[in-house]
Amino acid sequence: MGLGFFKKLFGSSVKSALGGMVENAESFADSAIDKAKDAAAPLIDNVKDFVESAKEKFSEKFPVAIETIEKIVETVKEKAEECADKAEDFARDTVEVVNEKVSSFISHASAEADEIKTKTEDSIKPVD
Repeated sequence: MGLGFFKKLFGSSVKSALGGMVENAESFADSAIDKAKDAAAPLIDNVKDFVESAKEKFSEKFPVAIETIEKIVETVKEKAEECADKAEDFARDTVEVVNEKVSSFISHASAEADEIKTKTEDSIKPVD
């Protein structure tokens, strides 16, 4: 609430009771506000300078940060591809070894089955 509010509220009675004190107070308040603005101006300028300086530094460092992040992403992609290739090779080698083992087992089992079949047939043959 400004002093004008009290002027309107009490009207001319304030002026007559207090004389020029209201106008002096209003003038004093306006002067204090102007002085505060003048005192704050250098601080505002300093803040503006600081913001500009920070903005420049950020602008200088930001591209470097982006470039570093892009390099990291590329390195991760390369390493992931290497790991995927190694995993694929390992899987292929494992499948090959398993196929060889299964083929060997089947051949061995088949040979044993043939041997058992022959022995069984020989033992079942009627005696002549």
